[in-house]
Amino acid sequence: MQVSDAVKEFFATRERTNVLATSGRDGEVNVAAFGSPTLQNDDTIMMMLGDNRTWGNLKENPNAALLVMMHGGVGMGMKGCRLYLKLRDTSDEGEKFDALLGPIRERIGRGADILKHYVEFNILSARPILDFGQGI
Repeated sequence: MQVSDAVKEFFATRERTNVLATSGRDGEVNVAAFGSPTLQNDDTIMMMLGDNRTWGNLKENPNAALLVMMHGGVGMGMKGCRLYLKLRDTSDEGEKFDALLGPIRERIGRGADILKHYVEFNILSARPILDFGQGI
């Protein structure tokens, strides 16, 4: 799927909060905030993960949902989107890994040492954060 210009604008700013939901094969859901989700192109999200529950879930179940919330809005004034994702690729080293980790390391320094896994998702569908049939 190709994302809209509105979704591209959400990813063009750092003034956002990203929350990824995953579940393992047993169906137990995990929700976690991440700073690294990046829109690679019109149909791909890439991000870095540590050795955490999210990583464990994705090894068992490739489906995920990413909530992108813009800062400043509350209640009916919230802006953002929901992206429904499917894991496409992972890597623990190499060109893609280094290309995404480098800028993160520049921003947060040694805090990036916990990031061990590059993950890449296909975007299956997109919805507004508040969906009243208006599309995104």
